[in-house]
Amino acid sequence: MELASWTKRAGRLFRLLTETSNKYVLVQSYSPLVHYNCSQHLRLFLCSVFSPLCTEQVVGPVPPCRSLCEQVRDDCLPVVETFNFPWPTLLNCSRFPDALEGAWLCMGLPTEDKETTFLAPTWAPVQCPTNFARALVPSGDSVTCSPRCGRDAYYRHEDKVFAQQWMTGCAWLCFLSTLFSLLTFCVEPQRYPERPVVFLALSYNLLSLGYIARGALGAEALSCVVPLDGGLSYVAVDGLESGACTLIFLALYYFSTASSAWWCVLAACWFLSAAKKWSCESLHAVDHYFHLAAWLGPAVLGVAALGLHHVTGDELTGLCHVAEDSALPYLVVPQGALLLLGGVFATLAGSALVQVRYAMRMTGRSAEKLERLMTRLGVFAVLYVLPAAGSLACLLYEAWHRPRWRSLALLAALDCGIEPGCIPGPSYHSAGLEVALLRLFLSLVVGVTSGNVGMVRKTSGDTHAFSLRKRQHELDPPATAETLVALASKSYQRMSPLSNIGLVLTAKSWLPYVMRTARGHSPSDYR
Repeated sequence: MELASWTKRAGRLFRLLTETSNKYVLVQSYSPLVHYNCSQHLRLFLCSVFSPLCTEQVVGPVPPCRSLCEQVRDDCLPVVETFNFPWPTLLNCSRFPDALEGAWLCMGLPTEDKETTFLAPTWAPVQCPTNFARALVPSGDSVTCSPRCGRDAYYRHEDKVFAQQWMTGCAWLCFLSTLFSLLTFCVEPQRYPERPVVFLALSYNLLSLGYIARGALGAEALSCVVPLDGGLSYVAVDGLESGACTLIFLALYYFSTASSAWWCVLAACWFLSAAKKWSCESLHAVDHYFHLAAWLGPAVLGVAALGLHHVTGDELTGLCHVAEDSALPYLVVPQGALLLLGGVFATLAGSALVQVRYAMRMTGRSAEKLERLMTRLGVFAVLYVLPAAGSLACLLYEAWHRPRWRSLALLAALDCGIEPGCIPGPSYHSAGLEVALLRLFLSLVVGVTSGNVGMVRKTSGDTHAFSLRKRQHELDPPATAETLVALASKSYQRMSPLSNIGLVLTAKSWLPYVMRTARGHSPSDYR
């Protein structure tokens, strides 16, 4: 009996120690909320939940009243939602007794507060952790914690240095590639359907200049804000806080979205030329609609994002961009829709070329040159679509995960500030780093590929020969499909292996005639 009694007491002691240890861990998980001081009754509530009052006059522990729980929940719920966390199930107010029913003794609000009208306290932090600074949120009625400039809050210093070098290197590669492409297309800037390639390359050229400017000026010159009261400088939480932040955001967002629009226009021109047999003159007659859609649409979206305070700074890149919670309407939806629509147009254009090849084979004509044309069109489409789709996938992934990563990092920093001897630092330094670098690479490599496929070896003799062919086309158009494809192939042979989009320069202007001739039209039909 003594052994059984001793074993029973030992078991109770073990369970008590285990429960005490578990409760300590649970209480520690709520320490950032205590540090935030979101409610003046939070400490009382947590103590009554995890260490309830025990007295000889009452059988069992005394839990908190439901009114106390509801008051703390109303005060602290905005803080919890800021970190993208739900209200803890363990603190569900329906679990606690109602003091008005009187069926169970519970701990309610302090007596002096019963007749006091409660004003919900501001749930902004009274003190930000190390490496963070207080910043006024765009709404202007609360304060949040933003990374301090020159400090390591979410990312390590070496991560930010590598990101800058990576971003600047990709930007220079994109800039030089698109610059060469622009100089090449200056030889004949007025022709369709290849003309949208010029504006596509121009958009990426100016986009890369924004990243190059970031590397030259530094992060603090673009994304940092110095408070008027002389406080600590911090990464902008609103794009309108800094003129430099506003300008860099408009430049990057505008030309990024415009490049997607010009891809869609280019694919539409392919479709109209191949499937609908539009001539260069017909496409040129409606080019003002192309410019209106491609240049005005991104401007409207960019101004709307700024005006609605959906722009914020980024500690990793030192740039200003659309906030993660607004990435869907301003980035994913417009760029994804343009990419998809352009892919549909390109697919229909390729289908039309397949029909032309079938008609040529049915008549016993060689379609080898036309197949090369189709291959090069397909290569260009793939080189654009795959990186652009990958960049959108990275955007979605970051928009979904990065707010939680940052919330965990901020909570870890707050918890570090409470514990003695804790060394502050970016506990979640790798959160999203690889994805962000991949997104930067994919967004700029599209410009590299679209620039490279436009590179054409144009010496003075090549340019002169090209002009002669153009005049010959105006005076004496070819009479057969074989002649047209042969003339187009001669210009293709002068292109570098990377000149996939250069195939458009001559062959696309003859494509309507190829299709008409293949379908049995006489040369006089288009004279």
